Amino acid sequence: MNIDLQNIHEIDIFKGLSPEELDKTLPILHPVKIFEGERFIREGDTSQMFYIIISGNYMIYFKDGRAFTLHNKGDMIGWATITSPFTYHESAVALTDGVALTIPVEEFFDLMQGNSELGSKITKKVTEIVRQRKAFVKGRIEDDA
Repeated sequence: MNIDLQNIHEIDIFKGLSPEELDKTLPILHPVKIFEGERFIREGDTSQMFYIIISGNYMIYFKDGRAFTLHNKGDMIGWATITSPFTYHESAVALTDGVALTIPVEEFFDLMQGNSELGSKITKKVTEIVRQRKAFVKGRIEDDA
């Protein structure tokens, strides 16, 4: 599947990367089609893949009944792939057909080992984005101010 990655620098996780850093990141990004009704992440499974939404609508849900939807280009699903204990904390199902960029865990760690500065920049950006979502995931509203 071919998708236009010309504007990849506009996606939050890649903002602030130099053109050279983007060139090093592109080989680990794999576009996939996700079909309506497909459950592509299961809570408790070992995390193998990190997803960055390009299009579509997705429901993220938890065993305790909490759920929310993601649909913005650049939203991330499966960030547990790059954080210990490396198991999914949520399940995810596609509400519509869509496209996502996937980053396999092995390729992400290879990138980090080959270029620790680039790996640190991406990990820091993921951490910032996750922190913004953390209040909901914990099931309460927190004020970061």
